[in-house]
This record gives sequence, C-alpha cells and structure tokens, in this order.
Amino acid sequence: MKQAPLFSGQDSVAAELSPVVPTISGRARPLSAAQRRFNTLLKQVDALRADLERWQSFTDVHVRRVASEMLPRAAKLREQQTALAQLLDRQYAEARLGKRNRATLRELLLGLLEEMLEEEESPELVALYDRYAPKARAEEQRFGFELLRALAEDLPVDLEAYEGEESPEAFTAWLQESLEEPPPRKRRRAKSAPEVPEAHTDELDSNTLRTVFRRLASKLHPDRESDVGEHQRKTELMQELNTAYASGDLLRVLELQQRVDARAVDALAALNDTELKPYLSALQRQAKRMRAQVDELMEPFLSILPGRSARALSPQTVQREFDRALAEIELTQRRVEQDLQRFADIDTLREVLEEARRDASSARSRGGRRR
Repeated sequence: MKQAPLFSGQDSVAAELSPVVPTISGRARPLSAAQRRFNTLLKQVDALRADLERWQSFTDVHVRRVASEMLPRAAKLREQQTALAQLLDRQYAEARLGKRNRATLRELLLGLLEEMLEEEESPELVALYDRYAPKARAEEQRFGFELLRALAEDLPVDLEAYEGEESPEAFTAWLQESLEEPPPRKRRRAKSAPEVPEAHTDELDSNTLRTVFRRLASKLHPDRESDVGEHQRKTELMQELNTAYASGDLLRVLELQQRVDARAVDALAALNDTELKPYLSALQRQAKRMRAQVDELMEPFLSILPGRSARALSPQTVQREFDRALAEIELTQRRVEQDLQRFADIDTLREVLEEARRDASSARSRGGRRR
C-alpha cells in the first residue's frame, strides 16, 4: 500500500493501492541466484518509484510554499532592514549622540549593511555602505578577490579558466565547485566479465521490454471487444501500458501483465537463468535511471542543507528546516520592527548604544583576565 500523502498539495490519486510487485515465489523449489536477483531488483525499482513520486510531489508543494510564504516574508524583511539602515543613517547626524556613540552606531550600521549586501546588492545600499566604511565596497571586493586568487595558486585548479566577476564570493563558489569535481577513476573489471558495448546493452533492454509489451498488447487490444464495459477497461489498460512502455518502465509493464494474466508470474518462474538475464539487465538500468532522477530532485535540497547526506534527507526533514527558516524570518521581522520604533527616539538609541559599548568593554575585560 502506498503511503498516504504527507503534504496537502499531493493529489488524492497518490493514496490509492499500489499494484502488487510480481516477484517469483520459491514454494515449488528453491530460487536460483538469478531469480533471487530478479526479486531484489523488482523491490528496488518499486521502492525507487515510491521515492520518486514522493520527491516529485514534495518538490511541487515546496516550490509553491517558497513562492507564497518565503519570498513575501523575505521581501518584507528586506524592506524593513532598508528602512532601519536609512533611519540609523539619519540619526547618525544627531549631535546628542556624542562621538563615542556615533562610532558604535557606525559599527552597527556597517554590520547591518554587510549582511544585506551579502544577500543582494543595490546601488543605494552600496552608496550608504561606502559612506561609513574605511574602504569603498568595490575596493574591498577587488582586494578580497586578489587575495583569494593569490592564496589559490597552489591549489590543483586552472585559475586561468575563471571567467566570473572579481568578487570573493563568486570566486570562492567557483573554487569549491572546481575542487569538488572528482578525478576520473579507472574501474577494475573482473577478468570473467566481458565488456558489453553500451549500445548493445540498450538494445537488449529494449528487446526485453518490447517482447513483454507486445505479448500484453495483443491481449489488451480494445478493438477486439464488443462489450462496451470491457472495451473501456481495456482501453484504459492499454493507455497505461503505452505510457509504461514509452518510459521504459519494465516493472510497470510486468505489473500490468500480472493484472491481465494470473499465470504471468508462473511464466516468469519457468524462465531459466539465461532467459531471465535480459530482464535483470533491463531492471538494473531502470533502477539506475530512477536513482539518478531521485538524486536530481534531492540535489537542490542537499545544496541548501550542507552537512546532510542523501540517505538522511527526506521531505519531512526539508519541511522542518523550511518551517524553522520561516520562523526565524518572522522573529527577525519582529525584532527589526521593534528597532524601527525604538531607534526613532534619539534618547532611546543613545541608551542602546551606550549599553552596547559597556557590554563590549566588559567582554574585552573578561577576555583579558582569561589570558
């Protein structure tokens, strides 16, 4: 039975019973190694199919949540932070703050601007940053880029191949991507395993699928049915069969075969190991394709959740992290809104800055005593 939808955006169809996987039974005699491998591959493909459907459904829901929940909140926070930076810029000119408080305010303002510029640059914020920073941001970016490039001279990468912008962030991302590319490794092949050309293997897989498809299609052809109900049933089954065949889904074709012909599993069990070999090859390649599809769907989530392995990642994990990120944005929004109200009053702002200076001085004193 398929798992019930985990996310509200999934279709109700996902809750229907899944077809029975047509494994070979060992009741009559012990299964051969090929038959055991056949059963294992069928179960692997069935599990991968469930993973693929789950990640496809979740990805659709997640994209909608990002658009409807995350992006509006992030845009609102950006708007609030911009307003706060502009307020602090105006308050900086107030003589009542005093010299030392203005120095603290400059640090506070630069920290806020650096955080915002790391997320997204804008001419207005860059101009504001340049007004208070010791060096213009463009000069800082160039200096950081040149320093990183010099440090990367001994790394096993072709620095001349870099064609991005001269910024530390872009260059660091390019370095990481270049260093993560694994060198080609030569795989050792067993002496007894002859090398099979890729095109030949594809042809064998296609022939196996085509053989099963044709046998089943001959039984399902709706034009041979005069009964209206049976004609409709076979038409729907034929549509399912055509879809499975077009996508190279041998498991689905075998499941449909079992639904139509109760003796199909017995026929599979009667195949000897040589006759079963093309089925094993086709299922192995189907499992490989599906694993690649699942990995492709998971890759964006792995990139935003560093340190997570693919095995430990699940839609539920991503959903929890997304909800946590939403909660953090909402908390930051409330704090920035409070700061906008508090810092509009120059006396309150001065008290906050004086308290920040005392805390910083106390922290330095504690650090000196520990040394």
